[in-house]
Amino acid sequence: MKLIHTADLHLGSKIEGKFPPDKAQQRRTELRNSFARMIERAKELGATAILIAGDAFDTDPATPADADFFFGAIGSNPDLTFLYLRGNHDKTVALPAALPNLVTFGDEWTTWEKDGVAVSGIEMTPENCKTLYDTFKPVPGKINIAALHGRLGSSPAPDTVVLSKLADRGIDYLALGDYHARQDGKLGARGAWAYPGCPEGRGFDEPGEKGFLLLDAANGTVKTAFIPHACRTLHEIDCDVSAATSVYEAAEIAKRAIASLPADDPIRVNLTGAVRFDRTNLARIAEERLKAGRFFVSVKDKTSVALDLDAIRRELSLRGEFLRQIDKEERPEDEKRPEDEKDAILELGLRALSGEDLG
Repeated sequence: MKLIHTADLHLGSKIEGKFPPDKAQQRRTELRNSFARMIERAKELGATAILIAGDAFDTDPATPADADFFFGAIGSNPDLTFLYLRGNHDKTVALPAALPNLVTFGDEWTTWEKDGVAVSGIEMTPENCKTLYDTFKPVPGKINIAALHGRLGSSPAPDTVVLSKLADRGIDYLALGDYHARQDGKLGARGAWAYPGCPEGRGFDEPGEKGFLLLDAANGTVKTAFIPHACRTLHEIDCDVSAATSVYEAAEIAKRAIASLPADDPIRVNLTGAVRFDRTNLARIAEERLKAGRFFVSVKDKTSVALDLDAIRRELSLRGEFLRQIDKEERPEDEKRPEDEKDAILELGLRALSGEDLG
């Protein structure tokens, strides 16, 4: 039997802090379309069910439009079973009563069985977060999959999963949601755990390839395969422009750095390095040069000014006096600053005296 394990769809996510309004609206539409495409992909792959391990929605309660789309998609595909475990973003989402192919979970373990596979899930609450580990009971003779939504931790708490308490309890695969980056590992001697990550990156804190996990449960084991799925992949790159002698050259260096990236993917470029030219409007000018023919490019200026310390020491200025005082600083041998720490203090102080924003 094949199942899709996904989580953290975050339908209805605003995204406006990461993209301009028109691009944010387009990405919100693409989040919805991503779920619809996943349903079609499930059929192509021969999957029987789609397991959603929490946070189908971004807001709680979900907007009517997002809820109608999500549950409408489920109802329109009766040949697939949808196993939906609510997460911390959708704890109070109203669940429709008239969808025979929708299986939901509550604050006690609930199990769905089909073709030798048992999928059990529970929504963690303050009341059950300490006891749920002891109340889990595997179904004898079945491949047992358990579903939880929460971050990994060492002590039981709401929305916290303690892997050690689930090891060697008859779980063949632990389907998790909450982390937006894919992660996996062993669960005791027998099982495995995994976060599929979000199927679509929403901002530059969610870069890289996104998709879902295809589970093939047969012959007493669960094999997993990552299936790339995202409409767009978000990229964040650091670009050292120290060699540039002008804003134009810095933009050219950045342009070459992203040349191989797909034009349809959002890109964040962090300009780095110490430069000797006037950096006024560097990020804006570079962004204008880079965005032509691309879906979206954001440029952040993280460069610093290349400083001639010997020349500054000779200045009759506040920053010259600052350097001379640092040079004269006397400390006992065992309290002397490491050279890299001293260099960092010099740079920070000179930037502050130059009026730079240190945030």
